[in-house]
Amino acid sequence: ELEKFSLTAPGERMLKWIERMYAVVKPSTITLLGSIWSPPGWMKQDNNLRWEYVDSYVQYIVTYLKKYAAAGIYLDAMTLQNEPLHSAAPAWTMKMDESYAAILSNKTAEAISEAKLPTKLWAYDHNTDKPEYPQYVIDNTAEGVVDAVAWHCYASSSGGFEALEAFAKQNPGIKQYMTECWLHSTTGEGFFDLPQFLLRPVQYGASGSLAWTLGGSVDLDVSYPGGCKQCTGIVQVDMKNASYTLTTDYYNLGQFSKFVQKGARYRAVAGGHVYDDNTGVETVGFE
Repeated sequence: ELEKFSLTAPGERMLKWIERMYAVVKPSTITLLGSIWSPPGWMKQDNNLRWEYVDSYVQYIVTYLKKYAAAGIYLDAMTLQNEPLHSAAPAWTMKMDESYAAILSNKTAEAISEAKLPTKLWAYDHNTDKPEYPQYVIDNTAEGVVDAVAWHCYASSSGGFEALEAFAKQNPGIKQYMTECWLHSTTGEGFFDLPQFLLRPVQYGASGSLAWTLGGSVDLDVSYPGGCKQCTGIVQVDMKNASYTLTTDYYNLGQFSKFVQKGARYRAVAGGHVYDDNTGVETVGFE
């Protein structure tokens, strides 16, 4: 019955941060995406969702959405499992094959609809080298259950975003998004890394791109054990000295966020060039 359900302290803090964000930007200009990294441990066995808890987990998800809605925050979309083909520490990963994802998508979409919530489901949320996974989910769910497909950039050094173009031809009614590519400003990241992983998916048909993650530590000491220790944020925080640094990624991402408005359309333009030493000019157009 989920009588003891709680957003926990981190979840409550997230609500406050979103409320602060909405105080300075209109919610209509934001696409708010939720990405689940793991169900509660008691619902899993061998880092898989136990079948007897499928319906409980669906209600768990809907209860989470309702808690946010009660605070005036409505998720536009969600994925059912971040990187479902990645099984590592059970605290922050879970293996979910495509057949399980299709079953859970059907059940969750129905429960969200019954709760009269606006949240859409985005399938997959992993790398571009396994397009057969989201294709299976689309083919084995009711029409309209899958609103979009979410991709990550780690299939190759270039992200493998060419796969989006072929996927779009096969699924013309399904939107696509690039929902994760890491920032690593202290470990050799180039100036053009973020512009390229934001632009390339769009150039191949994606409706948007995200950078990961918002905040990091100058001491690189805030990742979960076994997680991405070298990942950085667009803001790097010095907790010892109560200060922070806005990174190059912050300003690069700010350019996109300010000048490419929600609903804009990409237009191919010529004239840009990036040299072997990672200098040059990227040219793109939106209207």
